[in-house]
Amino acid sequence: MSFSAGKAARGYLRDRPRSRHGRVALALSGFRFKGCRAGSRVTGVFSFFSFLVLFSSLGCAEILIEARVGFHGVFQLGRPFPLEIELRNSGRPAEGSLEVQVWKGGAAKGGVPYPLYYRKELFLSAQSRKIVQLTIDPDFISRPLKIAFSSPVGSVYRELDLRRYFSPVPVMLLVSETNSISISLGPASPNRLVAVALNELPSDARALLGVSHLLLYDQSLRELSRYQLLALDTWLSAGGRMVILGSLNHALYQEPAISRFLPVRVTGSRRISFVPQAMQGEKAAPIDDVWAQASTLLNGRILLESAGIPILVETSRGKGRITYLSVDVGRPPLARWEGLPTLLRNLVAPVGADDLSPRTRWDDAIFARIILSPSFISTYVPTGSLFFAMLGYFAGIAVLAWLWQKKWFRPRALLICLTAFVAVAGAGGYTLFSRGGNVPDGVLLSSTVLDSIADDYVEAQSNVAMFSTQIRQYSLQLAPGWIDMTPISMPAKERPEETVVLQDGGGSSRYRLPLREWDYRLFRMRFIDRFPLRAEFAAQADKLLMKVNNQSSKDLVDCWLVSPGRRHSLGDIPRGASWSKVFPLAPETARDGGGSSRSDALNLRDVSFQDKTRDILFHSSFFPRDGEAVRWDAGAAVFFGWVKEPERRVSVDDPRIRAHDYTLFRTIIPLPTAEDE
Repeated sequence: MSFSAGKAARGYLRDRPRSRHGRVALALSGFRFKGCRAGSRVTGVFSFFSFLVLFSSLGCAEILIEARVGFHGVFQLGRPFPLEIELRNSGRPAEGSLEVQVWKGGAAKGGVPYPLYYRKELFLSAQSRKIVQLTIDPDFISRPLKIAFSSPVGSVYRELDLRRYFSPVPVMLLVSETNSISISLGPASPNRLVAVALNELPSDARALLGVSHLLLYDQSLRELSRYQLLALDTWLSAGGRMVILGSLNHALYQEPAISRFLPVRVTGSRRISFVPQAMQGEKAAPIDDVWAQASTLLNGRILLESAGIPILVETSRGKGRITYLSVDVGRPPLARWEGLPTLLRNLVAPVGADDLSPRTRWDDAIFARIILSPSFISTYVPTGSLFFAMLGYFAGIAVLAWLWQKKWFRPRALLICLTAFVAVAGAGGYTLFSRGGNVPDGVLLSSTVLDSIADDYVEAQSNVAMFSTQIRQYSLQLAPGWIDMTPISMPAKERPEETVVLQDGGGSSRYRLPLREWDYRLFRMRFIDRFPLRAEFAAQADKLLMKVNNQSSKDLVDCWLVSPGRRHSLGDIPRGASWSKVFPLAPETARDGGGSSRSDALNLRDVSFQDKTRDILFHSSFFPRDGEAVRWDAGAAVFFGWVKEPERRVSVDDPRIRAHDYTLFRTIIPLPTAEDE
């Protein structure tokens, strides 16, 4: 779909009041003088000469805006999606800002709607074309998306109705270099399969969150950029599903770019007799002369094997899963097999939802408790120095008054001494106490829980608060790898706040956030990251064997193991430490004859910390006493420890902003109940 800036600008300026750049906008829009009618010759001549002046200074230009939404016009509703914007400049160079406006909040989020702006600075050379890729995330699509390009001499814009492009379910992507495969999942599949080129894969993992499966067939990944590969890795570890279909061109599957995803090492190809799995209890007849790739297993598990060749292999990557099918489904005889759609539907069938870790709480009530803590923000008031300074000041005044009564000085000399004493005392007091106050412009608080997933991957739930003591604008730098950011405290109607997102590429973003004096905003974010700390457990009767291997670059301090009825302080676990210990599982009351069982609830209330902020976060946010915590507190053990000097996932490059980072690593271990035993 294309858009002519000239037509849009003419309609826009005709229906709305003209701004101070109105005449220049006409020139940039490609306005062309066509003459004047008989009744308006004077106006026509004036317009003609005005147009010549503008044409000689700026030149006739026309800016075209073309937008491509999602993956060939399809995206999942409620998920971020890619937006590709193409700008064409047919005139002189123009430097300006590209801005995309989406709407956040609304009834679905429990707040009032407010606009969010994605902005990028651009320079369009003469007779040029530039493509910009953004990842946008609107909360609702009932209001149109607005794309605008603004420059010092004018602006053009267009609006898109996103209701024509959304899908209520995730989409599936097919990437094939030869385009020789025609995959059909049949009418029984609710998901839409979209064929895309390799260069159309986004470089931001968030743009893939609306994709359930990525199918690769006969495709080389050499042309993928580093950011695209990192986006695929992050999407997989966050819960994506990748299906790699083998082909006759086995050399493509030996390249390093695709080998990082394969659970096998491909060594060649050969013909086999393929026996598909029985579908719904029916017997499957063998299919002869099927091309299959010969390989050896690296990791994962083999689900189907024929003549010593792995046919179907599955492995995990964090929360995600990779499925490898070695047979060539794009060439006969499998290409003509009528059971192929059913086989492919089984490969992309949804799996059961994983047990999610308990969500952290983050609201105004929790932040109100934290802000009262002196460790969060404090003003240094030197009370001792102030007391002695006031005592010395009044003593000096008293001495001068005593000298006045004794008439040791003349009135003129005494007045000079009093003036000099007050001046020296004032200058000294200002020098002393001006260095005492250390109220920062703002405080950035980041509290993160690292939940162990698998393969040294962790899911980081970050709660972020930006507190301001001044009226100013803050620029929050988000580290690459973040997959979700949800504002908790919404701006009120009477004070709308314009939040601007600046995307630098590769998943790195900056948020420009204006705040008033003594105001704050709360956010909740999610990251998928690697944290190689392994805590393995094995329940043996009434004992729990625990193995810890800290291969991360961080130390863990104040670690605990909490099981039903028991708490064990583990102290610190430095980097590189590795040990095994055995802990009793039976509650203390049960050993004393109290009759309690292992299913007694976990008792985390008695665990406290010297740092008041840590204590508030632990009991109110990380382990809330109500809500989702009640579903895992029985029949489970919890290991946790505070990360010393954690990595900053949200930062502000300003020395006047004070930053506090609190990160807790935790692992929840389900224990067998009496029924299981």
